[in-house]
Amino acid sequence: MKNYSNKNIHPLQGFTLIELIVMLAILGLIAAIATTRLTDISTNVRMSSAINQISSDIEIVKEMSLAKHKNMSITFDQNYNTYIIREGNSVMSDYPGSDNGILNLSEGIFKGVNITQIDINGSNKINFDKWGNVLNSGTITLNNDRILSINKLTGFTQVSN
Repeated sequence: MKNYSNKNIHPLQGFTLIELIVMLAILGLIAAIATTRLTDISTNVRMSSAINQISSDIEIVKEMSLAKHKNMSITFDQNYNTYIIREGNSVMSDYPGSDNGILNLSEGIFKGVNITQIDINGSNKINFDKWGNVLNSGTITLNNDRILSINKLTGFTQVSN
C-alpha cells in the first residue's frame, strides 16, 4: 500500500491576482477594438441608407411628376438636415415615409449623416417638369466625404468619395 501523506498532495490552486488582471486587460482591449469596428460599420450603413433614400426619392418624385402630369420639386435644407417634397408650390404632406412632406436625415436610421453642401445649379432645389424630366443637375455632399451627383434630364444619381 502506498502512503499518501499531506506532503505529497498539492491542493488545487486558483488564478493569481496578476493572472486575473492580465485577462481582464486582454478582454478590455478586445472589447474596445470590437466597439470601434461596430461604430465604423454603423456609420457606413447609415450613410449608405441615406444615399439610397435620397436616390430613391429622386426617382419616385420623377415618376410621380410624370404620373400626375404636374411640376414637382425636392428642396434640400442644409441647416436642418432635411429635404421637402413639393407638388407645384405646395408641400406634399402625404408623401410616403415623410413627416408632412419633410424627410429628416438627423434622426432615426440616418442619425449621424449630415448634408454638408448642396449645389444644384447654384440652388438647393431639384425641379421636375410634368413629363418627369429633371430640369437641373448638381451635387449633394454628405458628411463632407460622399458626393451624390444628379444628372439633368434622367435624374440618374451617382456616388463618389
